[in-house]
Amino acid sequence: MVTTVPKTLTDGVPGPVTAPESVSVAGSVPEIVTDRSGRQLKVHRAWPKDGGRLTFEASDVENDQIRAGTIEPDGRVRVSPFAEDPVLAGLPGAAAQGQLLVHRYKRRAVVRDAVGFTKLLAPGRAEGVAASHRLMGELTQPSGIVMPDVVGQLSASVTLAAVRGVSFHELGQGLTGPVRSGQVSPGQSSLQQPSFEQVLSPEDMWEQAWQQWAVRWPRLAVSPVASGRPELLNHSTGDEVRTVSRWVNQVQQFGALPVSAERLQTASSQVARLLISGAPQSAVLSHRDLHDKQLLFNADSGAIGLIDCDTVSVAEPALDLANLLVHIDFRRAQGVFSAATASTAEQAILETASVMNVADTRLHAYSVSTKLRLACLYAFRPAYRTVAHRWFERLEEDLA
Repeated sequence: MVTTVPKTLTDGVPGPVTAPESVSVAGSVPEIVTDRSGRQLKVHRAWPKDGGRLTFEASDVENDQIRAGTIEPDGRVRVSPFAEDPVLAGLPGAAAQGQLLVHRYKRRAVVRDAVGFTKLLAPGRAEGVAASHRLMGELTQPSGIVMPDVVGQLSASVTLAAVRGVSFHELGQGLTGPVRSGQVSPGQSSLQQPSFEQVLSPEDMWEQAWQQWAVRWPRLAVSPVASGRPELLNHSTGDEVRTVSRWVNQVQQFGALPVSAERLQTASSQVARLLISGAPQSAVLSHRDLHDKQLLFNADSGAIGLIDCDTVSVAEPALDLANLLVHIDFRRAQGVFSAATASTAEQAILETASVMNVADTRLHAYSVSTKLRLACLYAFRPAYRTVAHRWFERLEEDLA
């Protein structure tokens, strides 16, 4: 059905319903929702579900406390009490001992505490996530890239140690504002580094971070240790096409971008042709969600950290490089990175692609694939819906 959702919705109150088929743009994801106690929550992001439903993550306007909930096909919003989830049974206890950072309703949550970062997961997923991190920890050793150790595992949770450093996202953001200090690991950033300001300027830190990444990433990706490992899933070109197609179909269903179905499907078909038409390059070790928030830099040691390796697999080298490259460009579109800041990072990534003999055609194919996927993903984030629309229009120009 088409549901027009106003900018503010109240827990349990349905939005106005108009006609069938899809959910209208303005607002499949409202900017503000109100819980039963009258507290206003700012919606950060949402995820489409089957049957015209959405799940969302928000924060309390007054105290920044993370909340989660759902939007039903009729527009009815349901806000879960803080740190409660019918699927994530260990969440209340974990949140009572630490700080809830992420809550994707009925799927996952991340809590930071004195031990590190605990991922609360749907039943049956903890073992796979722990195994992926242990495997990646083993495979990254020759490269010098630092991974978080698995320090605890239960039936529905995995606890990871913190990784020392500041995220590349914060470093780049710090070139136009102060770089915060704190502790960095899955889902967050920063560990106190008193020597940062004393030894390196923000610009020097940014350049050194990318220099160190460019040295280490090829060692990791082409590591011979990863070859012949049956536990590593293969993410093929066909898998990439299906992923993008699924996101495009969801955006179309919910009307999350103010563009016609024909334009969405044309872009999807063009991206698929580019991915499939070229000869795929030999697969290498792949993070599969590589972006600036997943990479950390420790200025004291020069070490590069890598987090959130739930989806480790083997794939074309262009997949990770394009994902990182496009995210940097998207940060510029968001106003998070300056043009000069983004340029430094992009140059390092392109030089690394050259060192790894990644064909320009494959990097382009995976770049437009990532661009289309990000346009769809951010269409479900109220603060960036307009950016996502402009981003899609830029993609159409790239594909013309």
